[in-house]
Amino acid sequence: MSTPPDASKQMGRTLIWSNLLAEPLFTLYSFLIFILYKDLGASTFQVALLTALKPIITILSFYWSAGLRGRTKKLKSNVLWAGFLMRAPFLLCPWVDSVWFVIFAAVNYMFFYRAGLPAWLEILKRNMGEGKRNKVFSISSGLGYAEGVALALACGGMLDHDPGCWKTLFFGAAAIGLLTLVVQSRIVVAGEDEQVERPSLKEVIVRPWRDSFRLMKDRLDFSRFQWGFMVSGFGLMLIQPAIPLFAVDVLGISHLEMVGAVSIAKGLGFALSSPLWAKWIDRVHVYKMASLVFATIGLLPILLSFSVWSVAWLYIAYFWYGVGQGGSHLVWNMSGPIFAGKDESSRYTGVNVAMAGLRGAVAPPLGGWLAVACGPVQVLIIGGALCFYSGIRMLQSKFVKEPLSIKR
Repeated sequence: MSTPPDASKQMGRTLIWSNLLAEPLFTLYSFLIFILYKDLGASTFQVALLTALKPIITILSFYWSAGLRGRTKKLKSNVLWAGFLMRAPFLLCPWVDSVWFVIFAAVNYMFFYRAGLPAWLEILKRNMGEGKRNKVFSISSGLGYAEGVALALACGGMLDHDPGCWKTLFFGAAAIGLLTLVVQSRIVVAGEDEQVERPSLKEVIVRPWRDSFRLMKDRLDFSRFQWGFMVSGFGLMLIQPAIPLFAVDVLGISHLEMVGAVSIAKGLGFALSSPLWAKWIDRVHVYKMASLVFATIGLLPILLSFSVWSVAWLYIAYFWYGVGQGGSHLVWNMSGPIFAGKDESSRYTGVNVAMAGLRGAVAPPLGGWLAVACGPVQVLIIGGALCFYSGIRMLQSKFVKEPLSIKR
């Protein structure tokens, strides 16, 4: 489907500004657990509850976009309402000093952050051609990530100097984020509504899961891609609880060194590699792209293990991890529009969101238990092996030699 040049340019500008304006709150969100535990005195149970609820709520979030198919006029309102609702609670931070309110705001943010993705990516697919879409999406993500690096360092310093300023920071970040609604409201979405029957309550509950299973059954190429991402993503999430234990118990590094690795090295890897991934995704099969992404991320545990000889390897490992994340972010978000072709992509992205929630609900708790029971090094090895296994299996798939079975 061709798109008018003006619509494509407008969408590109909107995408870049949306990423830049949304980044302050997204960056501060990563500080929430520390703020809860250190500044608000949250219990271990409350911190664990927030950690468990985030992936669970992600599974439910795809209901938000489940009724979008064939309803072009609802795409923009779906995105705008999700954008407003995910930020609104943080506007109350200056006047609310409650652990439970912050937990609610955090879970609410994750719900609507994921919920708005299917409609947002469908709008991007309709308003921008595939080649330019991948490039602009990758560049805008890289710019946002680079902004996040600077913001993380600045906000970390401000919170160390004045722990109570988190209220003002979250209010300001949420207010800035709401400006994305002004930018996004000017989009004119290409396409027309189709005749769609109004579903019953039972259909509303059951249909999204039934349609997802049917899509996975009918589109074996998409199904194989999803299971490849499931195995690799499970391995990556498995090692997340083990990394802090490895850093503290084995490496004995300082907080400053860890922040430098995560914020600076990883951010630079993401920002610098994003344009390269954007060029590559237009030239090769999405299976090959995913395979390289999985192999790149699988190197993280190996490079981390070299840190026992020199802390420099910690920065190299996280820089390389950022490179892998740049590719993963692009291929995960663009896989829905890529596999959908002329079909509506919100269903495909909805499956992405649900699968991410399922592995997120299982892998981190399992990784934490294994790290305590067996040791962090063993968990790192298992996680890296799963990533490499998934990458190899993607290359061995019969679909890697065939064009995507979609109507173009």
